[in-house]
Amino acid sequence: MVIDPQSLDVGTVYKLMSNTIFPRPIAWISTEGETGVNLAPFSYFIPVSSEPPCVMVSIGQSEEGGLKDTAKNILLHSKATISLADDHKAGLIDATAEAFAYGVNEAEKFGIAMAKIADEYPPCVADAKAALLCSLHQEVSLNGSEQIILFLKIDAFYYADEVVDERYNVKLENIGRVGRDYLVDAKRMKV
Repeated sequence: MVIDPQSLDVGTVYKLMSNTIFPRPIAWISTEGETGVNLAPFSYFIPVSSEPPCVMVSIGQSEEGGLKDTAKNILLHSKATISLADDHKAGLIDATAEAFAYGVNEAEKFGIAMAKIADEYPPCVADAKAALLCSLHQEVSLNGSEQIILFLKIDAFYYADEVVDERYNVKLENIGRVGRDYLVDAKRMKV
């Protein structure tokens, strides 16, 4: 079966993509705005370059049709922190995905402890085993889309001591996204 995405509504195209291209990493992106910290989950992000070390995040429009808080804050302050999540955080990830008015601090609302790793970056989720401290590298408008594409340069990697060794081997138990579900305990296969 060949399906033409032009014949489908955007929700169906998203459903097909999110159920086909998996597992997608899921993580919280924290930013700081005029009214404080914003914490939002994203599964439309991926590493794209090692030199410079960059990830790409694709951010849609808010329900009102403007920029989402994450995009607004990154464009305003050029900084973001990406906190990777494990399976113990799945419920909180879903809770923080709800659309709130600009200025609502999701971490406070849901009792998620935050920690500053470096003064010039937004805080990370306090018990995250890994986080990426990022600055805006490039903004791209995608022709024909309301999505905003942001390339974030990784300025620093943060790891809990127990997940990284002296040779920079990292052992994380991140969860991924498969459609609306999460991928937990994916098996590693050595080749």
